[in-house]
Amino acid sequence: MPQITRRTFLRASAGAAAALYVGGCGSSSTQTGTVRLPGGTFGFPTPFAYIAGLGYVQMSYLYDTLLWKDASGRLIPWLARKVRRSDDGRTYTFELRDGVKWHDGRPFTAEDVVFTFDYFADQPLGSLVTAQPRGVSGARARSRLVVEVDLEAPAVTFLEQVAGAVPIVPKHVWSKIEDAPLTQSRKVLVGTGPYRLKSYSAGEGAYLYEANEGFFLGKPFIKRIELRPVDDELSALRAGEIDSASTPPEGVGRDALAPFRGDEFGILGSPATFTFPLIWNIAKGGALADVRFRRASAMAIDRQAIVNRLIAGQGSPGNPGFIPPKHPFHVPVKQYPFDPAAANRLLDRAGYERGSGGVRRGPDGKQLRYTLVTGNSPVPPMLDMLVAAMKEIGVELKPQATDLPTLFSRLEDGDDEMALSLYPGPGGTALNSDPDYMRTFYSSRLKDRLQGAQGWVNHEFDRLADRQLVTADRQERMRLVARMQHIVADELPVLPLYYPTLFDAFRKEAFDQWYYTPGGFAGGLPGVENKQALVTGRKVGVKVRSS
Repeated sequence: MPQITRRTFLRASAGAAAALYVGGCGSSSTQTGTVRLPGGTFGFPTPFAYIAGLGYVQMSYLYDTLLWKDASGRLIPWLARKVRRSDDGRTYTFELRDGVKWHDGRPFTAEDVVFTFDYFADQPLGSLVTAQPRGVSGARARSRLVVEVDLEAPAVTFLEQVAGAVPIVPKHVWSKIEDAPLTQSRKVLVGTGPYRLKSYSAGEGAYLYEANEGFFLGKPFIKRIELRPVDDELSALRAGEIDSASTPPEGVGRDALAPFRGDEFGILGSPATFTFPLIWNIAKGGALADVRFRRASAMAIDRQAIVNRLIAGQGSPGNPGFIPPKHPFHVPVKQYPFDPAAANRLLDRAGYERGSGGVRRGPDGKQLRYTLVTGNSPVPPMLDMLVAAMKEIGVELKPQATDLPTLFSRLEDGDDEMALSLYPGPGGTALNSDPDYMRTFYSSRLKDRLQGAQGWVNHEFDRLADRQLVTADRQERMRLVARMQHIVADELPVLPLYYPTLFDAFRKEAFDQWYYTPGGFAGGLPGVENKQALVTGRKVGVKVRSS
């Protein structure tokens, strides 16, 4: 299977961990006319046609949200100057900035915000367009610059997942368009954002953005953003073709970063931004629906060895409770230590007898032979380790690679027996991300998602997941999420295999104010591509240079 980069993978919003400075980074940015970044297949950059993940990033250069995040991880004013929450948590009132204009010179008003929420609700967007106003029951303009947004139910994630993520579109452009996902004319690329799209080549994955000199926060610090197609990001950075590069999502060993440890480059590290969940489709029945089989599988897989062999220890083993260690909501849960002998004894007691060739049969007489569907990642060594580990306990796995959109479609349809997928998810597994991703990954009440537990239903978990979403008291919410972790660790519908530490290397001379946004930006998106840095030339706040 070919290796992919984070940029070609990211098809769901996710959270980033607190940044670890592995290499030096200057205290102030050297102004430059152009920043060159890796290109890719990100889709057409409207709020309705981008490919989720880094396609959102390319779209966000053109379109803005009510709130945004900087390097502090806190939501900061963007299109909205102020926001107030009602006592019951069901209504939010936004006071908008005055003087904001669309790229065509028309004024931005509260009517555009109301139209945006209504229009999104009428579009067949599917799950690849992740930033949608889910949970919003309606919006209304109280004046030219004041808008109220009503929620279907209180949600502690609303400001980050909706107000800080949903791009606002101009009513005077999109009110004339019925089928937004199919509209891919550059004439509709009218936003309030800091950049305009000057050229675009879908086949090459090349984009060119130039600064919007009339941006409401002042002239953007970086004047041009070039996205160039490259085969290998780290090699392209070293060769001077681009100015920033990300390591692949499965992680890398230390040798891969050695060329970037000098004074010319800086390196940022982000622990536990992603995980690799091994998903059993419980709806298929048989052994897959037997918790004893899943527990035996967990004991057969050496998760620490995956970290050591695959990425030279630059990561941590997966936690059956899903939330990684050191996350503030993490609690100790059942771990299923590596013990193939104990795994075999458990399957023997459960009536899974070995047959010819060492493959076991279940009590129903069916052999334990399963197709393991994967995307273009992880790399083959991990698949080899999984196949060998399961063979030791009498289970035969046949890996089947597919492209990521197909994998996500198959996960949604629930057609496969087992799947292995890289999960950034809404909020990801990062150390500062909101733990609501437990709900979005596991709850049987959530239907529209890219990936998650398959065929697993636990009514207690579902109730807890819904309660934590509306619980503003942090200690009570921690208690609820703790119980959720114990349930998934006990029933084990999914086994997270490991959490790689991810890295971004950059050329300091071009731009040195990159950062990982704690908890992710735009509803939890990981990576260093937060436009706030490019717009302001600084890591915090919204004040920018006027010339």
